[in-house]
Amino acid sequence: MPGPVPESWPGLIGTELNAAVQVISRERPDIRIARVLPPGEAPSPPPQDQERVIIYNDVGPVPNTWVVVAPAPYVG
Repeated sequence: MPGPVPESWPGLIGTELNAAVQVISRERPDIRIARVLPPGEAPSPPPQDQERVIIYNDVGPVPNTWVVVAPAPYVG
């Protein structure tokens, strides 16, 4: 029996961005759009009839890497 469908991923804060996208894609294959934003930027309205995941990210500790930052990725 499947569990609840995730709507947010607080456990991904601090995770490398590409790894986070893979986790979200695995847990929510029905969502095909990820909107990746810098900290503090407001997302634009979503396309009609489509769900997307909002992911905030910032520069990671290793050059040329990005990590997920708060707020946690969420469907919106």
